[in-house]
Amino acid sequence: TLALAACTLLLTIVIAIPLGVAAAARPGSWLDRSAMIFSVGGFSVPVFVLAYVMILIFSVWLGWLPVQGYRSLSGGVGPFLRHLILPSLALAFGLIALVARITRASMLDVLAQDYIRTAKAKGMAEPGVLLGHALKNAAVPIATIIGIGIALLLSGVVVTETVFGIPGMGKLIVDAILRRDYPVIQGVTLMFSLAYVLVNLLIDILYTFLDPRIRY
Repeated sequence: TLALAACTLLLTIVIAIPLGVAAAARPGSWLDRSAMIFSVGGFSVPVFVLAYVMILIFSVWLGWLPVQGYRSLSGGVGPFLRHLILPSLALAFGLIALVARITRASMLDVLAQDYIRTAKAKGMAEPGVLLGHALKNAAVPIATIIGIGIALLLSGVVVTETVFGIPGMGKLIVDAILRRDYPVIQGVTLMFSLAYVLVNLLIDILYTFLDPRIRY
């Protein structure tokens, strides 16, 4: 579960934030419209449907990736990553759509500020304006939505691990529900709740680094 969640978060950050920044930099362009269509699709397609479609395409038809199962890191980096690619992509799809949409909205709000126009008037290059000024000041809402998206991630882990046969906490709670093993259900639920609280606590602490005006 930890490896799957870490890979999903990494994919979300690497894909969603640049996608949102690029869409905000060219509002109304084909890239912006494509990103918004992708965001709507990300919210509309359930995780289990996307997972089975990806299995059909990449595992059954193309034979590139394994259908199910898990390999530990001790068995080699290659097999470990091959078994995590499909589950991570299926789980990250909705979270990427959410973060990309919020990133775009936050960036558009910041890009309309006076200091951005001043930076452009001084001749600063567009990458410097977008990354050095706009993204830095739009980081707090982005960090907030990533923290909120952890709930989406935890709920998606249950479905994803069941579909791909990964022996993690998500599959454990499904098996416990089918067996009516209430102590295990309560224990896993408490673990998920603790993880959600800790991640949001870290996000709150991160606010002080992203915005020096925030103090606790």
